[in-house]
Amino acid sequence: EKINHKNEWMFYGSKQGLCKFIKLLDDYTNNPSNHFISQHEHYGPYSYLKVMTWNKAVITENYISGTIENLKNLRKIIADKLDKTQTGNSFRIDCDYGTDNTASADFFLMDDGFDPVSMDKNYW
Repeated sequence: EKINHKNEWMFYGSKQGLCKFIKLLDDYTNNPSNHFISQHEHYGPYSYLKVMTWNKAVITENYISGTIENLKNLRKIIADKLDKTQTGNSFRIDCDYGTDNTASADFFLMDDGFDPVSMDKNYW
């Protein structure tokens, strides 16, 4: 069953750029100081995105959270979907990550020359 959320995290980037989010998850999950409940890091140019260690996998309008194993699984889901997605297409992470989500994570695969600043409404 597909849940439609009005809240979504939108990630735009080339394959190389979106792989940086995968590395971010690797760095987060491999840092022992993040292995405790409520530990978190803020990401992005405005630090809006929060990745947090929690007791279950969930995507909300405020954070993406889960156990370290959940977050490692999220990394695998993103890597697998990114590998299968062609430039100009997109994919969504939703119920395949958590069942109590109030938001989704949408990934848009742009061409190699894509400048992420071009999508930043706050910049313009």
